[in-house]
Amino acid sequence: MWESWGSNMVVKVKWFYHPEETKLGKRQSDGKNALYQSCHEDENDVQTISHKCQVVGREHYEQMTRGRKHQDRQDLYYLAGTYDPTTGRLVTADGVPILC
Repeated sequence: MWESWGSNMVVKVKWFYHPEETKLGKRQSDGKNALYQSCHEDENDVQTISHKCQVVGREHYEQMTRGRKHQDRQDLYYLAGTYDPTTGRLVTADGVPILC
């Protein structure tokens, strides 16, 4: 975070995509809280941030959601892979390309 010339607080963010936001769309293997990381970055006014979330690996996500404490957390997601919004290319977290 930093202060811009106009005295606004700015933050640089890296975008994550829900499976249904990708060109391929949601697949059966995409779980409820899957996210795809992208190389897409933006600078935004901090006031545009609605809330923070936690993105963890799938195995860690499964462990966390087994416990009662984290079962109903709507701010907890797992990293399903990477997505390039310019080409539509999806790659699983294991490095396997997903063909469209």
